[in-house]
Amino acid sequence: MKAIFIFHFSLFILHFGALGAPNILFIAIDDMNDWTTLFDKSNPIQTPNIERLAARGMFFSKAYCNSPACNPSRASVLSGVRPSTSGVYGNNSDWKRALSDVTILPQHFKNHGYQTYASGKIFHHHGTEYHKYEAFDDFVEFPARQPDMPMPRNGNLNGIRSWTAPDGKKGPVSRNFDWGVYPRNPDDHIDNRTVDWAIEKIDATKSPFFIATGIFRPHMPFYAPQEWFDQYPLGRLTQPEIKEDDLEDLPDEAKALLHPPGRKFISTFEAEKLRDAYIFDKAIQGYQASASFADYQVGRLLDALDKSGKADNTIIVLWSDHGYHLGEKDHWEKFVLYEKATHIPYIIIAPGYKEGQICHRPVTLVDLYPTLTELCGLPTPEHLEGKSLVPLLKKPKSKWDPALITYQQGNHAVRSDRYRYIKYKNGDEELYDLEEDPNEWTNIAFRKGTAKIMKQHAAWLPTEDTEPIGPTR
Repeated sequence: MKAIFIFHFSLFILHFGALGAPNILFIAIDDMNDWTTLFDKSNPIQTPNIERLAARGMFFSKAYCNSPACNPSRASVLSGVRPSTSGVYGNNSDWKRALSDVTILPQHFKNHGYQTYASGKIFHHHGTEYHKYEAFDDFVEFPARQPDMPMPRNGNLNGIRSWTAPDGKKGPVSRNFDWGVYPRNPDDHIDNRTVDWAIEKIDATKSPFFIATGIFRPHMPFYAPQEWFDQYPLGRLTQPEIKEDDLEDLPDEAKALLHPPGRKFISTFEAEKLRDAYIFDKAIQGYQASASFADYQVGRLLDALDKSGKADNTIIVLWSDHGYHLGEKDHWEKFVLYEKATHIPYIIIAPGYKEGQICHRPVTLVDLYPTLTELCGLPTPEHLEGKSLVPLLKKPKSKWDPALITYQQGNHAVRSDRYRYIKYKNGDEELYDLEEDPNEWTNIAFRKGTAKIMKQHAAWLPTEDTEPIGPTR
């Protein structure tokens, strides 16, 4: 068996030796959870192009973000450093200051002769202030906080004009808390423009290149062209599985993260039902349409790469920065440590490796940096905290460590093959058996027979939690 894998890897080296250094197409998707047909054909969200991509390489079925928030997740991917080490815990944390002595992923490839380009959301936000790091030879800029600008003129398309807090108080609603068919011309959609630019670079750039494309959907606002909304008619909409009393067995710290001050999504839905009985259904429809629209953009990239004649010498990676709650555990968005907020699509295609593989070992995004350096034969920086996934590309059933996930300072989850263990900064704990309870409806922490399991998982927690660099939200 060992000889077979040595022979297989030798073919990979010979493959790239003949074609030159491999290109990299680096596809980031924002807020895509595991409710897609990539994970289960019975799921409602259709993702045929992502599945087409997975058929060419390896799909990691138990892949997790390192933090369920955009900025710390993306910072960990591109730096190879976990949030608990960097101190980058929130969307407003200063990752540049925290990681000032770190060579980030595209910079490392640029330093070794790659042409590096990016469009869309790679780091947090779209604007160049987050990307002026000398990492990219060129980066196309879009408005940083409202990439869909100009926004609809007459307020939110969904008709919601104010937040409603749990106590009934009203306040100005976010322009991002919206969904509907927008913009009028589909060609003006932020993701169409992002992918158009990337396709131009794929066609025009000589090898080796590192082209990063950040697809914004299904991040809110859930804007997509009409044909993607038509895929999910309201009368036949599949709803998320929600348990009414799901919070009863949770510790206080867990409830505090599920219902933080200022997050009024669920209470606003309840209030708006008096105006529109289908308001929640329409939001779910918006997420599903946006996710399938993102999948369409992946298909455009894959078609362009094939047409360019460069696919045989291109490594493709696809990942989402985190998952997304759609009402599960009485929660909307991410920012918690459960499966829905942390479970992500994660695919690696490396020419010369077997196609159509599925790996069921838990892995995380911090593993991507060392994986790419090994696949491309580049030096691996000493600061990296992840593990190269190349051993799993060769042998998917290899023994592997659990996935470590962090949200804010001192709150961590450990995801093993079977269990999810959560420990909060105040000592509160949760434990879920994902084989018996995939929805995480029953917290079995402190039940008879679980002490050993909790102790084993606690051993994987970080030994220190760096002080936050800037705000933690």
